[in-house]
Amino acid sequence: MPDAPACATSTETAQPIPLDMFVMLDQSGSMDETVANGGSKWQSVTGALGTFVQQPGLNGVSIGIQYFGLPPGGGTCSVLTCTQNSDCGAAACGPCLLNVCTGFFGGATDSCTASDYATAAVEIAPLPAIAGAITSSMASHSPTTSTPTSAALQGAIQHASAWAHSHAGDAVVVVLATDGDPTECDTNLAHIDAIAAAGAAAMPKILTFVIGVGGSLSSLDGIAAAGGTSSAFLVDTNANVNQQFLAAMNAIRHSVLGCQYQIPLPASGAPNFEQVNVVFTPGGGGMPRTFPYVMDKANCPTSGDGWYYDNPANPTQIVLCDATCTAVQADAAGEVAITLGCSTVIL
Repeated sequence: MPDAPACATSTETAQPIPLDMFVMLDQSGSMDETVANGGSKWQSVTGALGTFVQQPGLNGVSIGIQYFGLPPGGGTCSVLTCTQNSDCGAAACGPCLLNVCTGFFGGATDSCTASDYATAAVEIAPLPAIAGAITSSMASHSPTTSTPTSAALQGAIQHASAWAHSHAGDAVVVVLATDGDPTECDTNLAHIDAIAAAGAAAMPKILTFVIGVGGSLSSLDGIAAAGGTSSAFLVDTNANVNQQFLAAMNAIRHSVLGCQYQIPLPASGAPNFEQVNVVFTPGGGGMPRTFPYVMDKANCPTSGDGWYYDNPANPTQIVLCDATCTAVQADAAGEVAITLGCSTVIL
């Protein structure tokens, strides 16, 4: 534990904030294409997601999932064979022609309405308990549709935003996983970037992480940059897709959890936000140092340390400046602590 100043009334090891991930997974027909390590893109990606949700050490992480495209009105065309239209379920999954639900194959039947994607096939819930529901859900889907990225992304951000408003203090992010550029609905890349940018600028902010699988991915870096996450994770289908996708999911998890912390509560009453300090002790027995507070991300120093509240008017999280976060993450043996009771050190 770092040495606390004499005035400190409480010193707590910094606890990463809860992370809530909403995955919007591409189920377009091209996800059925084979990859170098065997199987299809779909099999590799869903296998990687299955491994991700079942790996140890995910306490504090929650996940939910939805798919795109979907038929108008939401739902899923999961029934292929039929004898009459009613066998196909949702109206958009029919009609039944030659004993086949034609809507199963997507294309023109995909919804371009964001609200159809703003609900979860499996609602966001804590791991590991929700892992079985996620894997079962993926097993009931198959790649059959086109790629309505604009509607899917807007719906995902709407769902994540509503979730964030009812789960104050959590970091809520969207993970857009796709194997190609948009093929239907609004395919204007500037408009899609603007959807991601609006999520990143909202309060609370919703970052959009993007994982691209394959070669037709020219739009994805722009979506990620607009969504506040710099660039997309690109998965090479000539290498092990499963391993690359799993590594991308874990990189997303670490990038969020490594820099945002819960504000500890005092023994009684509410925290005095003008008496909170962030203290870092380097690994190997280095001297503790107190990171100074700055008003917001825009005031972070280009070099040197700093931290800020997610919302100065109503703080729920402590966020390290980018340069500070990078240094802390590079020191795996270092320790971050939050002290209460001493006047905040201000840059």
